Amino acid sequence: MDERPTTSIEPELELEQLSPYLRHLLIFICVASFFEAYDVIIINLSLPFLGEAFQADAQTLAFAISVISIGTIAAFLPVRLADRYGRRPVLLTVIAGYTLFTVATAFSTNIYNFVGLQFIARMFMVAEVGIGAIILTEEMPARFRGRAISLMFAAGFVGGVLASLSFPYLIKTPLGWRMLYLVGGILLPLLILYRNRLHETRRWLEQNARDNGQNRSFVQTIRDTKVIFERRYRRSLIAGTSIWFLANFWSSAVLFFFTYYVMQERGWTPELVGKVMPVAALVSIGAFLLVGPLLDIVGRRITTGVFFSLGGISAIICFQAETTLVIVISYIFVMACNAVWAISATVTSEIFPTAIRATGNSVVNNLLGRTGMVIGPALVGILSKSLGSVGDAVSVLALFNFVLLPIILFYMRETKGQVLENISA
Repeated sequence: MDERPTTSIEPELELEQLSPYLRHLLIFICVASFFEAYDVIIINLSLPFLGEAFQADAQTLAFAISVISIGTIAAFLPVRLADRYGRRPVLLTVIAGYTLFTVATAFSTNIYNFVGLQFIARMFMVAEVGIGAIILTEEMPARFRGRAISLMFAAGFVGGVLASLSFPYLIKTPLGWRMLYLVGGILLPLLILYRNRLHETRRWLEQNARDNGQNRSFVQTIRDTKVIFERRYRRSLIAGTSIWFLANFWSSAVLFFFTYYVMQERGWTPELVGKVMPVAALVSIGAFLLVGPLLDIVGRRITTGVFFSLGGISAIICFQAETTLVIVISYIFVMACNAVWAISATVTSEIFPTAIRATGNSVVNNLLGRTGMVIGPALVGILSKSLGSVGDAVSVLALFNFVLLPIILFYMRETKGQVLENISA
């Protein structure tokens, strides 16, 4: 592995090729994202069993998911601090955090402490994805940025495959759904092994040196967040917030309730769910591998339009269909369209300058954009009660893709292949 010291500043910020260190960096972040996605998927898988264990109905579970999802907004804090303390220490902290709190979730005794533990775990999980994308954006050559971030998300969906494949077996163990969360602790030994191999990004080191290592207090650091609302960043603020809100709103409404929908309204068994979800996740991995080259070659705007449109259409078909074959095929397309996460992370990690890159992402992704993950499940719960069906509720909400997409495309700048310093100039 490249042994460049963390305290030196290399004059060449934009590399042309992947060095040995960058390859190892990509692998490490992909492994971390693998387990992050595993932890997210298992709440979808365990939802019917949580309802039984804690005697909670669909509306209660929807409310619980919404509260847990507020943790994605709380991730604003650790992501924001990456501008102050550096990318490396914050990334290592949040990885350790989500691993420990995922394991702790297995010992929940009621719905309240389950929600509390998962709230904190979700905060750290989302922060890991955000900071990982920032690190890859700052370190990878411009022509590889889209592919690198897409690989990170693809690795995450491999974690989803693992969760789906292990679900029918782990759920039948004496510990039941708790075993799903205990398995999430496997990452901790790997984190200890790799922590000394991860370096700070070259761009953050140069920016910190340019600022003469200004030692702002914690309170002042948070107050400085207001810079992102200045007029010069307005276009980036609107584009970033809109794309993250829609990605969160759409995916939380669709993915969190798929297992509940097919088991409660279409009569699926856990075994059938366990067979379908790995296939869909495998296809989604292919979609992430495809979206990277599309971002880097075709461009950010066209790729965004295609995937959000297809996501809305496939979700409506999936949650309205009655035959198993149609549900399976449309769900495969739904899972493939989760590539919107890689698209959103790529776009928003590029559009802010290095000095406020983490600040900008913490605001548009976590503080504002993640409200979609809170509002989406809550609206599913409300609409499902009035419409009498989770499937109908999700189908109605999928129409929001076609409402917000024009706003995103209007404010989004095309950034493919551009040096970061030129994008934010």
